Amino acid sequence: MSVKWLIALVLLSTGVSAQVEMQSNQSYSLPHFYFDALNFRSATSESRLDFYFQIPYNELQFVKEGNEFYSAYEIFLQLTDSDGNPVLSESWNEKAVAKKFDETVDPNIFSSSQRHFTVKPGSYTLQVAVTDSETKKSYMAQRAFVARDFSSEPESMSDIMLLKGSSQSEGKHVIVPNVDENVISQKKSFPVFYEIYFQKPSDSVLAVTEIFGPKNSVAYSSGEWMKGAVGANQEFASIPKDSLAMGAYRLSISLKRSSSEDAEVLAAATRFFTIHFPELPLTITDLDKAADEMLYVARSRTIDSIKSPPDIFVKEKRFIEFWQRFNPNPSSHQNPPMEVYYERVAYANAHFSRYFPGWKSDMGMIYIMFGPPNSVDRHPFEIDSKPYEVWYYYQRNRTFEFLDDTGFGDYRLLNPQWDSESPPYGPDFSPR
Repeated sequence: MSVKWLIALVLLSTGVSAQVEMQSNQSYSLPHFYFDALNFRSATSESRLDFYFQIPYNELQFVKEGNEFYSAYEIFLQLTDSDGNPVLSESWNEKAVAKKFDETVDPNIFSSSQRHFTVKPGSYTLQVAVTDSETKKSYMAQRAFVARDFSSEPESMSDIMLLKGSSQSEGKHVIVPNVDENVISQKKSFPVFYEIYFQKPSDSVLAVTEIFGPKNSVAYSSGEWMKGAVGANQEFASIPKDSLAMGAYRLSISLKRSSSEDAEVLAAATRFFTIHFPELPLTITDLDKAADEMLYVARSRTIDSIKSPPDIFVKEKRFIEFWQRFNPNPSSHQNPPMEVYYERVAYANAHFSRYFPGWKSDMGMIYIMFGPPNSVDRHPFEIDSKPYEVWYYYQRNRTFEFLDDTGFGDYRLLNPQWDSESPPYGPDFSPR
């Protein structure tokens, strides 16, 4: 069995379906750039916006000059108030340098920038635009930003900064912000930095750190007593993560006078972070489930070999090795067949789930293997027959009919027809 169908799967995914509801409008791709906007108290007790930015080299256009490669781009930042009025507009130019060509297309090498601004307390919208100087291509993003009034409360907190790492240099802390919010690279714990501000001396406060997972469940909780000195108190903490699965989490740090559950919260800050392998599609949040979803492209022993290691990094290595065999451009950091496959799995789970996950359903199976149909003929209310649907794939000269025998939306495939050009149901591919 060849990999021919998988390449076709990628090519056909660009076709236009006659039934738009059969296609997913959700984007599963990584952002073109990352930025973080954090609120701290300035040296003059005013509110400060600390802006951190990074863009992967593969999103920039490099030009060779001598023995090196150069790229230039412009960052535009605008802060607008609740009425949409601009209160801050800044733009500046940045450059990126690569020693060799391979670096220019590497998504794991970043060009970084940072700026600091003084702003009045209030709620804002932060808009960021990046324009490549060579191609003139622009990308935009926005997020909410709240500037606190640090002088209005006896105790207050800054935002929480995720860190890639920190070190001491000439008696000062040197910190490296984690702008993309992904902490997968730190195996057992990840560092954070924040500041606590006191208007007057405080004997002590309890800093309660919590991590909330899916459905707001508490995945981690701890408390540490701290002495409160007047002014800004810089705090570094290490947050355990070795027991956390892949996914999105919310980190919360709150200050209390006592450890009782009903103790008053003096100040608090929250932020989100993710645990995700950058080589994997964003739709994959559980490697064991992702391995199970390989049913249509892998033998059971292959799936078991991916799921068996207790170390998540070993699981990920075996998973990537399997899919790399079908990458039409192995030297690329992207793997279109894997990305398309799991986009379709995500769509199937969102649209065809009934008594079991959508990828296990007959409709899910066909959608994953063939993609969105060119046309769908629906018959949900026929007088003399049970509900049924017919999916047409014109390029493949294929037709699939599904019957809802129970009347509860559980459509089953009728008269499946397979041949040598059909995707395999079980065996591994042989890339020949």
